[in-house]
Amino acid sequence: MADVVAYEEKNLEVLNSFDSGYPRFFRNPLITRLAKLLSDKGFMDPLDPLLPTRAAAVDLCHFTGVKIESIVPIESIWTVRLPDDAGIRKSCRAFLQHTGCGLSSREAEALLERHFREPPFQEARTTLSPEENIALIRSQLHNVYGTATTDIHIFRSGMNAFYTGFRALQSIQVENFKDIWIQLGWLYVDTNKILERFALPDSPPITLLNVLNLDDLKDALAQYGHKVAGIVTEVPTNPLVQTPDVEVLRSLADKYKAALILDPTLVSPHNVNILCYSDLHINSLTKYAASEADVMMGALALNAKSRFYDDLVSRVTTFGTPPSSGDLARMASQIGNYEETIRRVNKTATAVATFLEESDAVEEVFWAKTQPSGYNYNWLQHLEAGPGSIITFTTRKPLAGFYDPSRIVKSPSFGARFTMMCPFMYLAHYELVSTSGGRAYLRKQGINPDLIRLSVGLEPAEAIIEELERTL
Repeated sequence: MADVVAYEEKNLEVLNSFDSGYPRFFRNPLITRLAKLLSDKGFMDPLDPLLPTRAAAVDLCHFTGVKIESIVPIESIWTVRLPDDAGIRKSCRAFLQHTGCGLSSREAEALLERHFREPPFQEARTTLSPEENIALIRSQLHNVYGTATTDIHIFRSGMNAFYTGFRALQSIQVENFKDIWIQLGWLYVDTNKILERFALPDSPPITLLNVLNLDDLKDALAQYGHKVAGIVTEVPTNPLVQTPDVEVLRSLADKYKAALILDPTLVSPHNVNILCYSDLHINSLTKYAASEADVMMGALALNAKSRFYDDLVSRVTTFGTPPSSGDLARMASQIGNYEETIRRVNKTATAVATFLEESDAVEEVFWAKTQPSGYNYNWLQHLEAGPGSIITFTTRKPLAGFYDPSRIVKSPSFGARFTMMCPFMYLAHYELVSTSGGRAYLRKQGINPDLIRLSVGLEPAEAIIEELERTL
C-alpha cells in the first residue's frame, strides 16, 4: 500500500521503477525504443507521441491546441511534434489515456523488425489476414451480442470503442440541439473523463451515482430532458457491481429521445444480454476475451432497432482507431477460449464470493448477486450464466495488513485467466481517498475507501480461498 500511495503521489523512485504498465497509462518499452531510434534519425523528439493514423493525430492536435502542421508522417505511422511545454505534454498523455488510440507495442515491434532488424517476441498468433481475423472475432461475438456481424465494430481498446461511439452520438444529438450527457453510477475513470473533457462548452455532464434509486435521474430528465443527449452506465457498475433497472432506463431514454450507452464489460456479455436495451453496446475485449491479459481491444455493437441506427451506421467509425494487424492476430488466437473462460470463472467466483460472505474477517461483500441489485442482474443474465469475475469487499483489519502480504497478483485490470486484485479507489479516485473530506464523501455514497476489488481467475477455487484466508 505504501507503493500504491507513492505511485499516486508521483514519487519518482516508484515511478522510475516501472519497466512497463497498462498500455494507456504507460509507454511500452518497445514504443520507447522505437521513438529513441526514430529520434536518432531526426524524425521526432523521443517524447513526442506515436500514432497509428493521421485521424488520431488530428484529434490529438484539437485536444491539446497544437497546430495541425505539427503532424509528421513516419513510414506507416504518425507523430505530432509537440512544443517544449509541460502543460501540452500532460494534455497529450491525458488524450492517449482517455481515448486509447495510441500506437500498439506490436506495431512498434513490427517496425523495429522491419527497419532496425530487431527480432520479434515469439507468441501464438493466427496466420490469417487482418480482414480474416476481424471476421473471426466478429463471428465469436455475433452469437453473444445478438446482432449482425456487420453491426459489430472492432477498435484498438475498450476506451477507444467508447470514445468512438460517444463522439458519433454526440455529433448526431448536437444536430437535435441536445448536448447534456448523464453519467449514471461510479463508472470507469476514463469513461468519466471522456464525458467531462469532450463535453461541449457550457454543457458539463450530470453525474448521478446511485444506480438503484432512479428518482434523481427522473428529476434530472424532467428538468433538462429537452437538452439531454444521452445516458451512460455500466451493467453492472464498477466497483460496487450494482445492476440498474435497464427497462426503466430504456423507457426514460425513449421518452426524452436520449441515447442509451450500456457497457457490460465487468461481467462480460456472455453473462448479461443488454444490447436490445441499448443504442450503443460497448465491450472491452481486453477483459475475458483476451484471457492472457496481453492484448488491448474493444468492440462497439449497434442495435438495429435504435432510433439512431441509420445515422450511426454512417458515422460510427469516423472517430475510431482500428487495431493493429499483430493485435488482431493475437486476439483471434485467444478468443476461441472466451466462452470456456467465462464458464469456469463464473463457477469459481460463486465459490469465492460465498466464502467471503461467510468470513468473520470480511466486513462487506459486493458481487453481481448481491441484493437488491441482484434481482435486476438475475433478470438480465443468460440461462446458465453466472456472476463474472468481479467481487469487491472490505476487511475488518487495516487494508495494508491484508493487502501487503498477499501473494495474489496486484493489478488494476480484470478478466484474466489469473486471479488479481487492487485497492480500487486508491487507483481510480486517489484525490478522494487521500483527504478526510473525500473519504467522508465516499462513505456517504456507500463506498468504503479501502475496498478491495478482486478478479477471480481460472485457478482452483480452493487455492484462491486458501490464499485469501491466509491474509484475512
